[in-house]
Amino acid sequence: MSVILEAKALQFGYAAGQPFSRAFDFALEAGEVVALMGENGCGKSTLLKTFAGMLRPVAGSVAIQGRDVHDREKGYTLQELSKQVTLMRMNMTPPDRMTVREFVSLGRTPYAGVFDGRSAEDESIIEQSMESLDVKRFAGRAVCELSDGERTRVYLAEAIAQSVNVLLLDEPNAFLDIPRSHALFRTLRSLAASRGMGIIVSTHSVEYALRYADRIMVIDGGEVKVAAAGSAEQSGLLDWARAD
Repeated sequence: MSVILEAKALQFGYAAGQPFSRAFDFALEAGEVVALMGENGCGKSTLLKTFAGMLRPVAGSVAIQGRDVHDREKGYTLQELSKQVTLMRMNMTPPDRMTVREFVSLGRTPYAGVFDGRSAEDESIIEQSMESLDVKRFAGRAVCELSDGERTRVYLAEAIAQSVNVLLLDEPNAFLDIPRSHALFRTLRSLAASRGMGIIVSTHSVEYALRYADRIMVIDGGEVKVAAAGSAEQSGLLDWARAD
């Protein structure tokens, strides 16, 4: 496998406060799913924003395909970056009166020409994205009228339609029931394998992380640690989650 995203000597946080972590290195490979875990307030969402190029690191760097995601002169332009990485967050306000199909089609915006037209390839990708998340059957409904679980799948379909190399998800199963949560993680594994994407998904579920992720990344006490899912418990990586 090849490295898609690479962080070097990274410290992340906000300029006005202390960074969430000490410096660490990390490499995300094509075709793998990494579960991001840690207690509430440990900085999971902030780290995902930093990986996505939305928030500058306190120190160090993040690169996708060898190009810096924060350097607009030597790295990516914003349009170029939107073809490489996307961050799906569940706290976004659902668009008023926009249909499911219209929303999913937004994923093709980075590829639109001067007149924002949709090519036959765009239309095919939109259809496939809706089918893969089982949202095509209510494509004509307004996104704001959907249940939380249905809306989660629509948001993910839009992210898939963007055809990025790195997919970042911030607690995507927060509003899903158990069967839909398992289906979501199976879909993520399938996407990573079939499309060669690198996926980082934050979750509070140790069960899903162990069952579906290739590796687990934990933010704990200012340290960012990563281990293979199969050895995470034995290595003590999940000690923070113990009830005692």
